[in-house]
Amino acid sequence: MLNMINKDEEIFRLLKEIGERLRAARLARNESQEVFAARIGLTRQSYSKMEKGTASVPIGSWLAASSILNCLDTWQGILAEKTDLFEEFERKQLARQKSSSRKSRR
Repeated sequence: MLNMINKDEEIFRLLKEIGERLRAARLARNESQEVFAARIGLTRQSYSKMEKGTASVPIGSWLAASSILNCLDTWQGILAEKTDLFEEFERKQLARQKSSSRKSRR
């Protein structure tokens, strides 16, 4: 139970931090909440929840905001399959060996 509470606190802190970053990015663009919200298809009130780090904001809203801020690519690694670099190296090395053995047969 304690572990779940710690995870909830960690999630809350992370959402709050991301919301603060979003606010800073919006202010750096000199846009009001209302203008930025309209650009991502939200009301000012819904957008305000994003800046506060409210957990109920749909992920699509975060993606839309990221797109406007030209940082959509930062989402590419989210939930992506982890790559074992040693396994990847061995796979490529094996492919090279197969390729070179085919060339030598010709």
